[in-house]
Amino acid sequence: MEKDGLNKLFELVSNVFHPITNAGIAFFLLTFWGGGDSIVVNGFHFSVTLLFSMVIPFLYIFYLKKKGYLETVDITERAQRLNPFTFSIVSYVTGFFILLGLQAPVHVQGLMFCYASNTLLVMLVTRWWKISVHTTGIAGPLVALTFAFGTVVYPFYLLVIVIGTARVYLKRHTVMQVLAGGTAGLLLTYIQFRIFFS
Repeated sequence: MEKDGLNKLFELVSNVFHPITNAGIAFFLLTFWGGGDSIVVNGFHFSVTLLFSMVIPFLYIFYLKKKGYLETVDITERAQRLNPFTFSIVSYVTGFFILLGLQAPVHVQGLMFCYASNTLLVMLVTRWWKISVHTTGIAGPLVALTFAFGTVVYPFYLLVIVIGTARVYLKRHTVMQVLAGGTAGLLLTYIQFRIFFS
């Protein structure tokens, strides 16, 4: 495959498996397949997760892009990440407490909690180093799905490698930044689920 073709392919991978998109997919699976028998209740829980993990953070990022504070919605510049990260953490924390109050399934609560705590760590690291949010953002949800559904999720861990490869090929990250992001997502989410949400 020619270089232009690979660029388009990896751009597609990078966009399709954007961290915000991953949140929506993971919460959909956790609420409708890992939730209770009531479609109405599951739908309500999913709506809450969608609002606080996807809609609110994305609208804020889009607002910053429109105002010229961000070059791209991908937020490729390290220094531009702190503001969106802080806003997203507030959104995740708010969503977690609402889910807690609604007595949503424990794995749904857990993933929202991990989005807040993992993003906080990534934000702190970002002050000095551009860790890969894409690999953190795929690894964490996969761990949550594994706690909910078991070994059937294992083959999908290959996505961490595919997405990491895309980010390196597109020169958005170094290999170490991709490895650090994926490792952080895996370990942090596993530890938090094992202690608080298993």
